[in-house]
Amino acid sequence: MAAYRRYGFGEPRYLAPDLPHYLVAVDLGKRKVGVAVFWVTDEEAELVQAETVRGSPMADKVYASVSGLYEEAPVLWVCEWPMKYGDRRKYHKDIESLYAVGNDLEALVEGWDEKYRPGEWKGNAPKHAHHKRLRRALKPDELETAPPDHEHDAWDAIGIGLFATNRTKRGGA
Repeated sequence: MAAYRRYGFGEPRYLAPDLPHYLVAVDLGKRKVGVAVFWVTDEEAELVQAETVRGSPMADKVYASVSGLYEEAPVLWVCEWPMKYGDRRKYHKDIESLYAVGNDLEALVEGWDEKYRPGEWKGNAPKHAHHKRLRRALKPDELETAPPDHEHDAWDAIGIGLFATNRTKRGGA
C-alpha cells in the first residue's frame, strides 16, 4: 500500500508527473472490473472512457482494454484496494480473489501509482446516492461517454478517478 500523503487543495491525490498523462482508475472485481480513463493536464482532468471489463484472465483483459494509450502518453494507475473487516469474515474469501486480480494487474502495470481503501474515496455513501453525486460532478461532454447506470463497476471506477484527480472529495461530494 502506498504511504498516505497529504495533498494540497486542487492537487491530485497521486504523484502526478509534470506533463500530460492518462490516469486509469480501476474498481477491482472477480468477474468484472470497472475501468475509467482520464486525460490529465495542468488545467484539468477529463473522463475519456469508462467501461466494465469482463473475461478471463481478468488482469490481461483490463490491461488490453487500455494498452493503446501507452503509445500516446504516460499512463498512471490507481485503484480501490479491498479491505478486510473483522465483523465480515464470510466475505473474506471473495476479497482474496480481488487481491489476486489486483496483484496480477499490478505486475502488468509495474506497480500501482496509488491505492485507496473504500472508506477513503467512497466513505459510507449508499451506491445510488454516490453515483448521483458522481453524475453531477461530470461535465456534459463527459456524461456522453459515461456508461449506463446499471454498469456500477464502471461508475465506481469513475468515482475513484474523480477522487484521485481531486475533482470530488470523499463520498463523491
